[in-house]
Amino acid sequence: MCRKKRALMLFLTLIAGLAVSAMITVRQLPDELVIHHSGSTQLKTFLPVSVEINDSYSDSAKAKLFGMVGVKDVGIRREEPKKVILAGTLFGLRMYSDGVMVVGLSDFESNGKKVNPAKDSGISRGEIIRSANGRKIFSNEAFAKAVTESKGALTLELIGKGGQSRSVKLTPVNSDSDGCLRTGMWVRDSAAGIGTLTYVDPATGNFGGLGHGICDADTHEIVPLHDGEIVSAQISSIRRGVRGYAGEIRGYLTEDELGTLESNTLCGAFGKYSSELHKQKQYDVALKQEVRQGKAKILCTVTSDGQPRLYDIVIERINYSGDPAKNMIITVTDEKLLAETGGIIQGMSGSPLIQNGKFVGAVTHVFVNDPTSGYAIFAENMLCHQNDR
Repeated sequence: MCRKKRALMLFLTLIAGLAVSAMITVRQLPDELVIHHSGSTQLKTFLPVSVEINDSYSDSAKAKLFGMVGVKDVGIRREEPKKVILAGTLFGLRMYSDGVMVVGLSDFESNGKKVNPAKDSGISRGEIIRSANGRKIFSNEAFAKAVTESKGALTLELIGKGGQSRSVKLTPVNSDSDGCLRTGMWVRDSAAGIGTLTYVDPATGNFGGLGHGICDADTHEIVPLHDGEIVSAQISSIRRGVRGYAGEIRGYLTEDELGTLESNTLCGAFGKYSSELHKQKQYDVALKQEVRQGKAKILCTVTSDGQPRLYDIVIERINYSGDPAKNMIITVTDEKLLAETGGIIQGMSGSPLIQNGKFVGAVTHVFVNDPTSGYAIFAENMLCHQNDR
């Protein structure tokens, strides 16, 4: 009897474990697959999952656990194979926002009392001011002028963090310190920084870089782009990453213009590359289902000569769902790169990853508690966001 109970308990435990594993696997599955041709596709998930695509006209297929149990309908999108030139070089970004971003709220004294008209009007940090009294706002100077000319009444059109627009009435008041009209908020109209150029499409001249959005330093919100440019950048020094501190590439922007910025998205900065394209090796863009755990290479620039080099990494984990810029966990294993940088550091974002001779992704984030590891985005995700911009 005891043996039967133990056997039953073991069976129930196995069933429960399988059910949990199946739930984890389903959460990892993508909502859509891009394919080049019909056939069977194996996905790298917690449990083995395959997608059989036989009908050349179908826009969906069933993902099957162990090739037998249907667990999810996956959208199918057919595209022609793509080739790109991989860069791995540093570049500088100068961008101006579509409106001005509220980066801080600060009380000031008016008639001997501490006031803050912006806060009283419900304005919060991270919102974007698109217009003031019906006039488009593209710069700090334009906003300051609107406040001065308001004569104590402003109607602001705002874009909130969720992308929703709203209208707010605000009454600037005179500051005791200088007698000027103030709103009680700090705004910013531009951003600049250094990152890594990922690829250039030789057929269109489109480029992609960073692998994640350009965010405001204070609010950490993505800066809405009005216009901008990319320029070359030079390394001045390297601060190595250590546990608890993300290292960084320190450098400076030059006046050597490389192209124009056209969009700033969750999956990178994109635009038109206008500098001369030399005859360089072109890489096939891997589909996300082609990426595998195991050895790969990262192409990055971390030495003072400004030349990109290949270093060894390992793709530790793959996730098809969730944050579109965090599809893989990678670990730097190359001793030369570890000696130079300590692993992944700020400025390396956008460094392309190569596996089996294909462009599979780009590094996006470092783990502060372990700078040898970080997140990476699928190459396919970058290309899709560029095409959808």
